[in-house]
Amino acid sequence: MLAITIFGTSLDGSMEVLWGNSSFNLRYSELDGIPFTTSDELAKIADNRFYSAVKRKESLSIGGDSYTFSPNNRFVVVAERTYDMEIPTSVAVNALFIPLYPILDIMADRAGMSIDLEGDRAVFIDGKRPQVQPETATTKVDSKPEESVSPESEVAEVPFVPVIEDEGEAIAPKRKKKWLVAVDPGHGGKDPGASSKDGTREKTLVLDISKKLCEALEKDTLFTVIITRNDDTFLPLKQRTGFANTNGADLFVSIHCNAAKNKSARGTQVFFLAPARSDQARATAALENSSIFLEEPTDSTDDLDFIMADLIQNEFLRESSRLAVLIEESISSRTGLSQRGPAGAGFYVLKGSFMPAVLIESAFMSNVDDAALLKKESFRKKIAEGIVDGLRVFIDELPE
Repeated sequence: MLAITIFGTSLDGSMEVLWGNSSFNLRYSELDGIPFTTSDELAKIADNRFYSAVKRKESLSIGGDSYTFSPNNRFVVVAERTYDMEIPTSVAVNALFIPLYPILDIMADRAGMSIDLEGDRAVFIDGKRPQVQPETATTKVDSKPEESVSPESEVAEVPFVPVIEDEGEAIAPKRKKKWLVAVDPGHGGKDPGASSKDGTREKTLVLDISKKLCEALEKDTLFTVIITRNDDTFLPLKQRTGFANTNGADLFVSIHCNAAKNKSARGTQVFFLAPARSDQARATAALENSSIFLEEPTDSTDDLDFIMADLIQNEFLRESSRLAVLIEESISSRTGLSQRGPAGAGFYVLKGSFMPAVLIESAFMSNVDDAALLKKESFRKKIAEGIVDGLRVFIDELPE
């Protein structure tokens, strides 16, 4: 059998899983005699995948349920219910290894089925499975956990949701989720950004839009908010996303105003991190990336850091591009500005983000009409409201 190797770890086994009318294979490797598959393997059958590099948690949507794993942790949270796998996950470089038999058992339980294991073949059988024994059932950890479980990183970040027994069925009460949005006013300090014909500076306008955005988000029960700068301060590009990562933000929004040599160019446009496919997108990225030349030299980043950052950000490409579509549509709806079409480009400020991230070019300072609108406080408020609208629709679209 062909072995799959991930940074020196070989997946040389394969488990065939028959689930109703469908079947799939999960590659696995034995670690200390115990079969482990990986989150990459499970992702092949998942509808969505989210990863937080800061919280070191990975969530996969499988069969309509969200499975949240943490490294070196025997507990997995499934649809807000905590299951004890008895065997902790393991990490080998960039792969999260998950005990194979326990996760298959939990998947069958969630589907209201039992499972028949025959060598490297697992068959999900229709019919409610027998009552699970207490040590492997949904578990609340009241006493001091075992050494392999870290209460700070596992229990605190994904809190246990009490279950209510109702005729043998475990029902998890609905838990309201708060989304932490990192708002980044572009430029600042010695970096003024673009300027309109009358001398108005981009850094001033985007700070005001960002503050209005924060006010609107704080009034919405769905959001909490942090901001990278509250005043006319210069921040290196990497520090902006570093701030979002360190605080565990769920979404990153960088606010800017556009400029172009073509003075007739106008409208709103939202970008996400991806290779640029047009000269206009490359030009916009080059304009915003020019801030890096004002930064102090820093130590070079290890090549592996860049590789890992790209791997993680690729997981959010679909989410970021969809977020860009929704925010651009919402800003246009609120302000009447034309939509220039969401696009990918190589923005440095988005490069280090470990979450869905977009850069918003609210309007063109180089266009007389757009610049006149940007000077109006009421218009800047509409831009902020449009961004909130887009964020809310994005969250509403996500699976439960």
